[in-house]
Amino acid sequence: MNQEWQKAMLEYINKTMHFQGMADLLFCSHYPFSAQAKEYVTQKGLQLSTEIIEKAEKRVADAIVLGKIRKVAQLPEAQEEELAIYAASRMIVSACANRYIMNRYCIAEAKRAGEYLASDSSAHPEYIGQVASEFGIKFESTKEGVLVPVVDYLVFSPRSYDYKLSNRRLKAGKVLISSHEKIRILEEAIRKRMESSLPVKAQFPQEVAEAARRIVKLMPKIEISATKVDQKNYPPCIKKLLEDLALNINVPHTGRVALAIYLSSIGMKPEQIIDIFRSAPDFSEKVTRYQVEYISSKKYAMPSCSTMDGYGLCVAECGCGNPLRYKDEIHGARLRRLEKRD
Repeated sequence: MNQEWQKAMLEYINKTMHFQGMADLLFCSHYPFSAQAKEYVTQKGLQLSTEIIEKAEKRVADAIVLGKIRKVAQLPEAQEEELAIYAASRMIVSACANRYIMNRYCIAEAKRAGEYLASDSSAHPEYIGQVASEFGIKFESTKEGVLVPVVDYLVFSPRSYDYKLSNRRLKAGKVLISSHEKIRILEEAIRKRMESSLPVKAQFPQEVAEAARRIVKLMPKIEISATKVDQKNYPPCIKKLLEDLALNINVPHTGRVALAIYLSSIGMKPEQIIDIFRSAPDFSEKVTRYQVEYISSKKYAMPSCSTMDGYGLCVAECGCGNPLRYKDEIHGARLRRLEKRD
């Protein structure tokens, strides 16, 4: 084991993981982002090796190509190795210095943790509380469901119409949610923490840099950019959705549906719409194709401006009533200005 590699690994862990109490190995392998996992790694003197880097590269590749990361085997030696692989994976992602790769990797890691949260709810219920404590979230179980403080709910709930506060039931300053929504909120908290801590600027071993170069080559071949779509007469809400996709920002489901309906309504072909969605961090060819083709065939009506506002997608007071009428509204406003001049 090269001492330079070990030093680089430990320095990286200290920069990217938070310190707190010790936990068991199984918990750490399920939730390698946790402070408990960081302490375990520190006390064990985790080492970086060629084999670990190779497995970490595979982990990142799975996140980029498949959008998912495998679960770890239950053997103690495999669980311990998982912590080293996780740390090396974050090194590789950081070395890539690419927002698309970073976002897609973070989403895949969060989904992996979400799967463990779902299974641990019955097998290891204490783990859920430990993960929640990582983010200072205090859930309260009741006969009606689960209560979570409004502040925590607003910070960690997904950007989705279903999670909009006006659609929720409040009780003594807390929001009532289901057990499934509790896990979803924790999953979102994990994703946000990972995204906020990446990329880390550091000197990585040559093997990590080489792995990063190979990972970059796995990105979608079709280059998608909002500037390649003629947006001259697009309403502000649609422009914002396109810009977010071009920046690899994870657009909520309601935004994707609205965008697909709009683009289909103005005559864009399903294949063109699918290509626009390829830059989404959690893009799935199969799911996107099914949804876009279904929307195009059903010819759904475009959501009104009030509905878009309810979804949290409205970004300007354009006064058109419906995004599809934006062009006519702008044209009419120009005519009215000209008439006043005359």
